[in-house]
Parts: sequence; C-alpha cells; structure tokens
Amino acid sequence: MDKIVPAFETTLFDSTLSDACVDIAELGIDSLLDDGVFKSVPIVSVLVGIGKTAQNLHDRNLLKQTIKFINTFNEKSISPDKLKKYKEHLYSNSKFAEEELGRVLITLNSNVDLKKSEILARFYRAYVEQKINWDTFCELSEVISRMFVVDIKLLFTIYNKNISDTSQCLVYQADRLIALGLLNSAMKSMSIGSVSVSNTQRYIQTSELGNLFCALSNK
Repeated sequence: MDKIVPAFETTLFDSTLSDACVDIAELGIDSLLDDGVFKSVPIVSVLVGIGKTAQNLHDRNLLKQTIKFINTFNEKSISPDKLKKYKEHLYSNSKFAEEELGRVLITLNSNVDLKKSEILARFYRAYVEQKINWDTFCELSEVISRMFVVDIKLLFTIYNKNISDTSQCLVYQADRLIALGLLNSAMKSMSIGSVSVSNTQRYIQTSELGNLFCALSNK
C-alpha cells in the first residue's frame, strides 16, 4: 500500500490525470499497456510497473476496476469547497488516506464485475460530498461486495414499486436481498399442498438501507 495509495489518490483527484483515465477506458487496457503512453498516469505506473506489462489476470482486473472507479467518481463535479475539505481531511493524517483509500482499493481488488466498482464510486462520491458518513460508506461498500450483480436489477424494480411481492420474482433472489438488509418482507399468504408441501408468498419493499443504496447508486 506504500506506493499504490498515494498513486490512487493523485490520479483520483487530479483532473488532468482523471481525464486520461477516460481515454484508457475508451481505448482498452491491452492497447495502452502495449503502447506505454499512459504509464505516466500514477495508478497505471504502480499497477503495471516500470518497463513491464500487466500480464497476470489479478493485476489487469485491479487496473480495470480502478479505472472504472475513477471515471465514475469524476463523472459529476464535486463542490470545490467539499473537495477541498475532504483533501484537508486526508492530508491531516496519513492514516486517513491509508484507511479510506486503502479500503476502496481492497474492495476494488475483490470485484470481478465493473458494475460494482461503478456503484462503489458513487457511494464514495456521496461520502466526499458529506451526504453520508464513513460508517455508512463502509456498510454500503460491504453490501455491494457481497451482492450478486444480477440482483441489482431486481432491487431497482422493487425500489420503483414495479414488484411488490415474491410471486412476481424469483424468491431466492429476493431472499438474497433480504439477507443483505436491502429489503423488508411480510407474510402475504401461505398454501399447503399434498405431501406437506407449502408455498409462502411475502410482500417485499426496499428497506431504509435499500432506499439509500438505490438513491446513491443511481446518480
């Protein structure tokens, strides 16, 4: 983390470098690594290494996830005052950068789907903008880490009130969202068939955490 956190911080908050990350995403990792032009971008240089290319899947994936995070974080402008205040917070103690940006990198490192890194970036932007506190960001980052990407669509469908009970969706998907604390449920009906086979339907709606997840990740 000694080199990667400062490189991540510099790339994330320097507008000229974050613009370069947009080009990286558009051109693709392979062509850029072969060309070597973008190795001047701090996070690329650290992850690829001087004179090397990211050949193993682990490093390549982390680079892709990190670029996606940076691009999404910067897709909307942040109030200069809020950004200045956050930078002052990071610079006031080196442990803050290690804890906060380090946690983000660890989460990105575990992601396989770019969608998760995109949503994580929106949560982090909300934290920098002081819309949520650090504990809430950590809770949301844990949720997105444990979540099945396929369940995100269902969550938003329920959030938009297009589904109201488990007869309208795959029950096991709803159960996963309930287990993450994103949905609340209540008994709707129960039917008992032959050989003691029972079928239970439940009303479902997004919880307070689920509403926050959808509100922040959709911006």
